[in-house]
Amino acid sequence: MWLEIILMITVPGIIFIVLMALVIDWVDRKIYARGQSRKGPPFLQPLYDVVKLTAKESIIPRGVSKFWMTVLPIAFIATALTGALMIPIVVLNDAKTLVTGFASFEYDVFFVMLVLLSYGMLIYFMGYVTKNPFAQTGSTRSLLQVLSFEIPLGFSLLVPILIVGIDNPDAKFNLAYISEGLYRGVGDQPLYIIGIVIALVISVIVMMAELEEFPFDSPLSHTELADGWLVEFGGWRYALIHLGERIGAFFIGGLIVTLFLGGPYIGPANLTEIVFVDGILHLLFFLIKLILVIVVMSFLRTLISRIRIDQSVRLAWKQVLPLAIVAVMLTLGFSLIGGA
Repeated sequence: MWLEIILMITVPGIIFIVLMALVIDWVDRKIYARGQSRKGPPFLQPLYDVVKLTAKESIIPRGVSKFWMTVLPIAFIATALTGALMIPIVVLNDAKTLVTGFASFEYDVFFVMLVLLSYGMLIYFMGYVTKNPFAQTGSTRSLLQVLSFEIPLGFSLLVPILIVGIDNPDAKFNLAYISEGLYRGVGDQPLYIIGIVIALVISVIVMMAELEEFPFDSPLSHTELADGWLVEFGGWRYALIHLGERIGAFFIGGLIVTLFLGGPYIGPANLTEIVFVDGILHLLFFLIKLILVIVVMSFLRTLISRIRIDQSVRLAWKQVLPLAIVAVMLTLGFSLIGGA
């Protein structure tokens, strides 16, 4: 029991996730600044921002429910933390020597999809309860964007599930088994790499849309909506939302690493037979892959300008969704070729 409490607080627990969220914030802002020929913030600036926000006054607009303005930011960061705790990072069971998330369980892929949808729904409600027309317009845009990209994301998730689950149907809906078996599946059928690459590209696009980063930041458009659904939040409430967004980046980025990049593994087998050494290596490999995903996302948003919400929805349904379906069909076709 005490070991579980320590793990929940340290690696891969809450403190580790919060610290990594701040590092991700710094990396994202640094890459974005470099892309614009700026120096960027110092390493501790994300921490300073959170501390500064908590010291500011949090004002509730007249006629707005204080209860919902308080509960929703707390629920937002709690949802992001719940998703982050599902990501396989280290070995928690020496007997299995399987890298799992602290809150991992059987069929947790479905729960992760629910967390992603809840993440988007909470953004909608946070804007709606403020009764501010700018915030409500931004939250409506956010919900429309999230619902549009959830369907392509679901199809892209089928690719690694099919690769691992074709030979191991009992484990195909578990994040830990997917990350552990991905390299082995690609090794058995190298053509799977085509479906993985397509699904990886889709997942990065979806990540940018879920996090409302350029070019998918129309729900937060400063020139049109004065920060959108965030406009009425300030002080510690805004600090919780800001930290929840960065934890969400860790969660969604970690999900991409787990499903499409082999998670904390570097090959089909562990490098050593020592659990402790492999645990350190797994953590290191996971962090390197996660930072690379964040760097790619940050670099892309320096290259592309904002698109309108109708363009975002059209992209999701007319380009990204058909591409995701093609990735699934290719993976099924390659599995039949391999089984022939």
